[in-house]
Amino acid sequence: MSEPFEAIGFSVTDRDSYRALAEEAHHRGDLTRITRSDGVLHGCCWNLGAGLEVWTMLYESSEGTYYADCRPAFRARQVYQLYPWEILEYEVDGHAMLTGLPRSTDREMSLVLQNITEINLKKLPRGHITVAVSGLAYKGKILSRTRREPHFEQEWPATDSAENDYRILGRIVSVQRMRNLHTTDDLRSIRVDLGDMQLEVIINQKNLIGDPQPGRWLQATIWLQGHMLTERHIEARYEGIDSRIPRQHYWRSLHRGPRPGLSQ
Repeated sequence: MSEPFEAIGFSVTDRDSYRALAEEAHHRGDLTRITRSDGVLHGCCWNLGAGLEVWTMLYESSEGTYYADCRPAFRARQVYQLYPWEILEYEVDGHAMLTGLPRSTDREMSLVLQNITEINLKKLPRGHITVAVSGLAYKGKILSRTRREPHFEQEWPATDSAENDYRILGRIVSVQRMRNLHTTDDLRSIRVDLGDMQLEVIINQKNLIGDPQPGRWLQATIWLQGHMLTERHIEARYEGIDSRIPRQHYWRSLHRGPRPGLSQ
């Protein structure tokens, strides 16, 4: 299967529409780059809002510059810690696959690593890594009930699919409506309970049969993808108390004001 661009609201049906989207992402996106043995890989991330993205990869070498890859993306809220893990990079193709084992589960997952140009592979920790992971759905169906157990099964190599294509079945935990403001397509972000883990799935309403509601079941075929988080990314997501700030600092901005009806 090819990348499910429709999951984030784009219709890519042929080479011309693919190249047009790649060029638009390149002109609108934020540029990062990494140096490789025989050239430079340029990553352009077009942020569409609400976590939706399009990534375009250009490879520059002594022979020239060309579009190596263009793919849909979503910056998920669901975060996993993986260990052990392995990254297989195809430099000229602008493509990287991350395979790892999430903590608290024995389900190994393989996903497209979107932000390879935003991270320094030489500075990655030897232990676990933190990755935001979600599935972009090719298609999905809502079931009111099922006798089957939740599952998360790789399509490859049994079928002619990508290594990161999965079939899933799980109970819906929550549903959020989204919209691609560039194309006005209606999307859904569905959090699914797969038994020993939860997964966020992005799907276009036009490719979803049935009404997604918490408690019902989602059966879908997905393209698994994610972004590796650095320490800076992790701190940006943190919404609690920063233990590095002295406790007395929190009280400096507090004071007792005058009571209503009492003169000073």
